[in-house]
Amino acid sequence: MSDPAAKIHKKDKKPDEFEYHVAQTIGEIEASSPDLKGELKDILITGASEFEGKHHGATRQAVIIFFHYRSKGLLKKIHSRLQSELTKRFRKPVVLLLQRTIIPKYFKTKGQQKRPYSRTLTKVHEAILDDLVYPNSILGKRIRMKADGRRVFKVLLDPTTREDIQDRLDVISAVYSKLTNKEVVFEFPQSRDFPV
Repeated sequence: MSDPAAKIHKKDKKPDEFEYHVAQTIGEIEASSPDLKGELKDILITGASEFEGKHHGATRQAVIIFFHYRSKGLLKKIHSRLQSELTKRFRKPVVLLLQRTIIPKYFKTKGQQKRPYSRTLTKVHEAILDDLVYPNSILGKRIRMKADGRRVFKVLLDPTTREDIQDRLDVISAVYSKLTNKEVVFEFPQSRDFPV
């Protein structure tokens, strides 16, 4: 088995103990399953943390793993298999996200270069939501304003893959709220063709 530190890509900080443990677990999965070996060889993680937070009165626990953005294509291929393997090993829900950077609106750049649209706050938050529900697809989004001024994001998910994601929705909602400070509610419409 290769060195677990080689799986971690951090620019200025050393990996902490939990990140090292996650890299070691991914290395073990790579060694034990030959069908994942080719894809896991080139995947790098940029961070990992244990999440514990209250959501709708209940305590939710999860493991959040951030992957290098260049690993996007490989991660999408093996997402569901890797997520199930990691869930078995950690005995709690595992969330796989890509590391993204938000650039401030008034970021000073050289010359006339503009901030890329993919680095705006809105686009990064939308991409995090897409990563969280990945095997499932988002059919629509609504913003609901409460009487006290809070905003609640209603997200309509594909009803055909309801069984795959139904038990993880509370964890996904809690993690999204923690990462973005936005409250989100998931719903499944009756029909995929007319998600009203």
